[in-house]
Amino acid sequence: MNTASLALAAVRTRPLHSVLSVTAAAAGIALLCAIFLLSQAIDEGLSRNARGIDIVAGAKGSPIQLVLSAIYHVDVPNGNIDNEDYQRLAHQPQVKQAIPLALGDNYKGWRVVGTTPDYLSLYHAQIAEGRVFNQPFEAVAGALTGLAVGFKFAALHGFAADSSDVHNFHLYTITGVLQRTGTVLDRLITTPVESVQQLHSHPDADDPDAAEELKLGHQVTAVLIKVKSPLAIMNLPREINRSTNILAASPSYQMARLSQSLGLGRDVLTSLGIGVVVLSILMLLSTLASSLTTRRYDLAVLRVLGASPQKLASTVIAEGLLLSGVGAVLGLLIGHIMAYVMATMIGSLNGIVLPMMLLAPQPWDVGFLAIGLGAGLLAGMVPAVSAARTDIAGLLARGRA
Repeated sequence: MNTASLALAAVRTRPLHSVLSVTAAAAGIALLCAIFLLSQAIDEGLSRNARGIDIVAGAKGSPIQLVLSAIYHVDVPNGNIDNEDYQRLAHQPQVKQAIPLALGDNYKGWRVVGTTPDYLSLYHAQIAEGRVFNQPFEAVAGALTGLAVGFKFAALHGFAADSSDVHNFHLYTITGVLQRTGTVLDRLITTPVESVQQLHSHPDADDPDAAEELKLGHQVTAVLIKVKSPLAIMNLPREINRSTNILAASPSYQMARLSQSLGLGRDVLTSLGIGVVVLSILMLLSTLASSLTTRRYDLAVLRVLGASPQKLASTVIAEGLLLSGVGAVLGLLIGHIMAYVMATMIGSLNGIVLPMMLLAPQPWDVGFLAIGLGAGLLAGMVPAVSAARTDIAGLLARGRA
């Protein structure tokens, strides 16, 4: 019999221990794989959504909150700024393009964003059906919203889908639906800035927030700025923050800060995954050592039949590689599925992470497979050396007992 068949026969003789070893190896690889996949997908998604945006300007407050609300639409804005402030920003000599955003309403949880067609061009969006808005109260729906061309709706004030404050002064009409972009645009309803401003220019008299809503009639929430030179990315925010009542923030800098803050949780999960891999090595080592104890007589017989010490050692190592290899492959499959399920279940990742990409094989899967096989090789080394040093005469003299 060759080494592979001997290793397979050994695995079959101890099914429970073998299954536990494979499970431990699969758990460690799956956890590491899922963490890595999600981390990479989130980093790529954050970068993809902020591409082309050098500076975000808005009301004074938290710069991270400003970036999260204006670019990723996962937080509440700091406030609003007047149209005059937006116009001054747009006419700054260092500014190449300034895209306004007017936030504050939603429909079934999908945010209604007042903006210009330049916002769609920023993400290279393509129309799947219909056309782009060109007048107030026309709207374009993102691919994930499920809205169809011709559909009319009344926006709700705020970002809560169950808000009781309905803006029924004027209905929006969907004129176009976008193709999937893999950005936040997929879960937004975009409309001209004038739509949001006009809608809030006629608040209900009984509305306790009527005065605040009336201000929105001549305000925008944020401005996405593209500058003319790399130097302006550093200088313009400082100038705006120093000489105006507007807050300007660099998305790349703020997201680097946020990533650093969240890095601790990621490191903890990674450490947990490594710990499970180490545990699987110890379990596999225990399984191989235990198996070797009960098979010493059989190994001695193999030696008598002509098997060399190297072949006995390679048989034990092959057994470890077989168990860890199967565990690693299962772990990769489970890890990809785990990452996909988490990406689809966590609503805030919609438009940032592309779930289907998490199911596709990745180049680094080879690395995780190597980690699994390395664990099996490491676990099999000590029992392999012990098998190679089998005392033939002593074992045969004592017999199986």
